[in-house]
Amino acid sequence: MRSVGGSRPARLVARHNERMRAALALALVVGVAAPGLAQPPEPAGPANAVEPAASGQVPAVDATRMGVSLSRIQKQLRVSAAREQASGTPFRLEYQVQVYGAAPRIDVIEDFDISAGAPLRYGAPTHQEFLNHWTPQAFRSPAVPFSALAGWALFQLVKRADKSKCEQEIAEYRALVMQGVPAAAPRCTQ
Repeated sequence: MRSVGGSRPARLVARHNERMRAALALALVVGVAAPGLAQPPEPAGPANAVEPAASGQVPAVDATRMGVSLSRIQKQLRVSAAREQASGTPFRLEYQVQVYGAAPRIDVIEDFDISAGAPLRYGAPTHQEFLNHWTPQAFRSPAVPFSALAGWALFQLVKRADKSKCEQEIAEYRALVMQGVPAAAPRCTQ
C-alpha cells in the first residue's frame, strides 16, 4: 500500500522519477548532438547554405540524418517509467547499456616465430631432457651403467650354478644306471 500525498516514500519516488527523467533528457540531448558533431563538415555551396546566426533563426535539426530514432528513445522512456512504477522503490536502480560496433581484429600469433631456428622448435621437453637440465653434472649417472653390468654378471653366475647342478645330477644318474640300480631320470636339461 502506498500512501498518497506528502508521505516520505512517495516524495522519494517522485524525486527519483524527476532525476531519472532529467538524466534521460540529458542522454537524449547528448545522443542527438554527438553523431552530428562527429560527422565531417560538409562543403559550403548553394545547396548547403545556412543563414548566419545573426538572423535569429535556429536551423531545424533532422534526427533521421543523425542515426537516432526518437520513437525508440520515447519507447525506452515509457518502459523505464513502467519499471519504476512496478518496482515501487527508488533504491532499485536498473540500467541497460547497449553498445554496437565492430570488434578489433586480434592477431594471435603476432610476434611469434615458428621457424626452424625459433627457441621452441617442438612441444614440451622429454623426461631425459628435463633430467639433464635440472641434474648437476656431478650427480648424473656415469657413462657405463654399472648396475646393469652387475645384474648381468649375477644372472650369468646363477645360470652357471644351475648348469653345474644339472651336470652333477646327470653324472649321478649315469653312475646309478651303470651299477644297475633303478633310478628316476633327472628333470633338468642342458
